[in-house]
Amino acid sequence: MTTVPACEATMNIQKYTIAEQMNTLLDGLGDEEVGLYSAVERKLAAIAAPDVTWRTETGDTGFLRALVGRRRYQLQIEHARFTEYVVVVSARTYGTVLHVSWLLLAAPRLLNDIRRTLRLGADRESRFDIGAELDDFDILDLEAFVAVTRLALRTAIRELSDVAGDEQDHPVLGRLDTV
Repeated sequence: MTTVPACEATMNIQKYTIAEQMNTLLDGLGDEEVGLYSAVERKLAAIAAPDVTWRTETGDTGFLRALVGRRRYQLQIEHARFTEYVVVVSARTYGTVLHVSWLLLAAPRLLNDIRRTLRLGADRESRFDIGAELDDFDILDLEAFVAVTRLALRTAIRELSDVAGDEQDHPVLGRLDTV
C-alpha cells in the first residue's frame, strides 16, 4: 500500500465543472502513486512559474460520501490570477496499473460574474461563460498555466516509465499535448 503525504484540506469536486480532462493507465506502475505526485511537484518547482502553487489534498464528491471514506488523494495546482480554474492530478493504484487523471476544473466566482455582467462588447449567449471576462493576454497566460501543468505531468510519466524516443509517438505523452 502506498502512503500519500499528509494533507489538511478537502476539495469537493462536485462544486466544479470539468473543462478539460485526460485519463490513462500506466502499466506495471501500480505502486508509484506517491512517485507520480513527487515527480510532478519536482517539475513544477523546477519550472518556477510565477503565481503557480500546488498542494496535496483529498478530494470527495459530497459530504456523506466523504464521511464514509470515499475520498481520494490528489495534487491540486492553482494560479493566483485565475481563481476560477484549478488543475487536479490524481493517481490511483488499480491492481498492477496506475490510473492517472489530469483535470482542468472551473467554478464561477462572484467577482468574475459581476465583470461578465458589465461586459459591453459580448453577445448575450457567451457573456456569462466562465472565462468570458478574460482579454487576449489573460487567455494566453491561462493557456501557459495549463501547459505548465501538462508538461509537469508528462515529465513525471516519462520519469516513472523511462520512456525512450519521441514523446509525441508515445500513446500517453502525446495525448497530453492535445487535452
